[in-house]
Amino acid sequence: MSISFLYHNGSSSLYKERLIVITKGLNLEYSRTLSLVVSIDLSDNNLSGEFPKGITKLFGLVFLNLSMNHIIGRIPESISKLRQLSSLDLSSNKLFGSIPSSMSLLSSLGYLNLSNNNFSEKIPFIGQISTFTESAFAGNPNLCGTPLLIKCQDEGIDKNQSDVEDKIDGGFVDQWFYLSIGLGFAVGMLVPYFVLAMRRSWCDAYFDLVDKIVKWLLFRRRVTYARNHAQRK
Repeated sequence: MSISFLYHNGSSSLYKERLIVITKGLNLEYSRTLSLVVSIDLSDNNLSGEFPKGITKLFGLVFLNLSMNHIIGRIPESISKLRQLSSLDLSSNKLFGSIPSSMSLLSSLGYLNLSNNNFSEKIPFIGQISTFTESAFAGNPNLCGTPLLIKCQDEGIDKNQSDVEDKIDGGFVDQWFYLSIGLGFAVGMLVPYFVLAMRRSWCDAYFDLVDKIVKWLLFRRRVTYARNHAQRK
């Protein structure tokens, strides 16, 4: 922490407190909000034992750095209670298990480093977790899923199932399409036939109309042919 001299006028002076917090990937300066800063940095202290769950009760915690120790165990789901947490560095420990999906609720989290641990299963790449790159999760051989290049086994199964379902749905739609065309053609051909067969008078009128149309078309063709022939002469 440093104290900056701002103003002096004879008997009165004005000073401003300033705190520069240097954490992994962040260099932040606090002045007006100095009283709100809560930071724990116990990195590289040869600490051992399980992850201290009591830390999740420090609701005003902003910076937490426990990197380069020998901490074991799982990250508790209750870590989501640290809604003010801006930087979390748990790298180079011996933490294991899955990354809790509740971490996606840490909307203030701007820096995350979980590299070089023994985390496993699929990364819950949702919410705030989806804003971090591969480097935040590197060095965990049993970890899989986005943003890592290592795909989870269930992702391949889900993709295959989706492809099969798409093919089944596509074949089902094609079958209905061709069936509807066949039914429409059959109805269009058979309905007039049955109607005309049931009413003799309608049948005679129908074919009489067809004859008149055919004769009219032939007549028009003859007239057109005669006019063209006369113009050529």
